[in-house]
Order: sequence, then C-alpha cells, then structure tokens
Amino acid sequence: MNLDGETVRLSDFRGRVVVVDFWASWCKPCTKTLPALHDLLDSYAGDVDLLLVSLDKSDKASRTAMEDAGYGTNNVLWGSLEEARAVRDLFGVVGIPRTFLIDQEGFIRFEGYPTSLTASVIDGVLQTQSPSLHAPHD
Repeated sequence: MNLDGETVRLSDFRGRVVVVDFWASWCKPCTKTLPALHDLLDSYAGDVDLLLVSLDKSDKASRTAMEDAGYGTNNVLWGSLEEARAVRDLFGVVGIPRTFLIDQEGFIRFEGYPTSLTASVIDGVLQTQSPSLHAPHD
C-alpha cells in the first residue's frame, strides 16, 4: 500500500521499467541518496517508475521525510513494518539503501547502491528487450 492508501502491486507495472528502492527516514545514506535517485529518474519521467519501500516503523515517519524533502507520497510503499520487512526479505535485502532496476518482463537488471544506478544502465534496459531465461518450446 502506498502512503496515499492505494494498493500497489509490482505486477501492476508489468511492461514498464521500475526502480525499487529500499530506504528509511532514519538511514542517513538513504536520505543522502534519495535526491540523486530522484534527479536521475526525473529525466525518465513516463518511461521509468520509482517505488520506494519504506522500512520505517511508522507511515508518519516516511510521510514526513518525503514531504520535508519536497517529494510526493504516492510512490512510497508502507503497509506495516512487518509487510515492508517481508518485501525486503523477498528481495534478499540485507542493508539499506538498496536499489533494484526491474525490466519490462519483471527481470532484475540491476541491484546495488542507489548512486551506482546510472543513465547508461537504464538506457540499456529501455533500448533492449529482455532475453528469455529459457529457450522457447518447440
């Protein structure tokens, strides 16, 4: 669920390129990398979606951090701390901040520190179709 109360599923973004970033308002490296991540993705508006998975203990902490930084809240995901931790575990995140770039077919094409995600990586995903992990059946 996002901070605006709307249900958000990664499957809703099938066919789109999505950046998923795990962060928390108490995490100094997270709050330092968010502006760079937003700046990078601003140049891809309409082509790349950003989902921010908050690992804060409350939705209020996430909302305050986003509003204080001048960002919207519709792409900040927080249902409960338990739900956020379950998503974190699903992605295998050990430490934050951690960023993933997911291609149009749902394959992870980048995993790393947010500032390591570059325009050339995003451009490469946008310009190519993802190769199938399995050979087509005859």
